[in-house]
Amino acid sequence: MGFFYNNSVIALIQRVFRRPADATMWLFTGMIVIGTLYTMIAVGPQSKPKPRRDR
Repeated sequence: MGFFYNNSVIALIQRVFRRPADATMWLFTGMIVIGTLYTMIAVGPQSKPKPRRDR
């Protein structure tokens, strides 16, 4: 029974089951932040090579 006494993991699970809207809110916020960072970093503007002008 010592595993369940003052265990932060068990407390987190109990909090999620008591208030599932909070967990859903944080998951949604995390998805928005990760999607924004991915868009800014990985899919940033691609530099096109400049066309050469022959003289």
